[in-house]
Amino acid sequence: MFKTIKQSLLIMCLPLLAFAVNAADFSDGKHYQTIENKKSETPKVTEFFSFYCPHCYQFEPVALSLEKSLPEGAEFEKSHVNFLGGASAQVQSNLSYAYIIAEQAGKEKEVAAQIFESIHIKKADLHDIKDVKQLLALNGISEKQFDDSLSSMLVIAREKEMQDQQELFSNLGALRGVPTFIVNDKYKVNMKEIKSQAELEELVKYLLQK
Repeated sequence: MFKTIKQSLLIMCLPLLAFAVNAADFSDGKHYQTIENKKSETPKVTEFFSFYCPHCYQFEPVALSLEKSLPEGAEFEKSHVNFLGGASAQVQSNLSYAYIIAEQAGKEKEVAAQIFESIHIKKADLHDIKDVKQLLALNGISEKQFDDSLSSMLVIAREKEMQDQQELFSNLGALRGVPTFIVNDKYKVNMKEIKSQAELEELVKYLLQK
């Protein structure tokens, strides 16, 4: 069983005010780790996360701010993992499907916020797929729409892509817990060295251009 990265919580205590950051100060092995993997063809940032992870819930405002800060043309992608303890892989994958279906409907942020709140504030486990369907229905995605989407090749392929990414970066030693940020499929952000939101955003911009 993988353990969540406790250091990711540190950023929540860091000041969000901008300050001058010199890209020359960023170094491989300290602020980021180069992964022995092919660089993506287009610039992107992937956040590996789990709705069941309390650190990911607390980290969500930081992730949303990072997404807004990305330069034009860079994609921000959330990839839901299913390896946490406390729930079966299938139950966790059900939430992956829910996020993907919400994403296709353009309601991923609203649904993600509600899933996080349901689990970490209301203490709902969402182990039953019926509960997941009801949650999406509150956001205008009907049970029929959910069932139809669940059997579509696009949704199936996207969920498989999430699992393939999870396996790939786990095998490469870059994914040991969540939340984890990987830039261009090539660089893992070392969160324990990040001192502020501004530094995180500048580091990501730097890595996007490498």
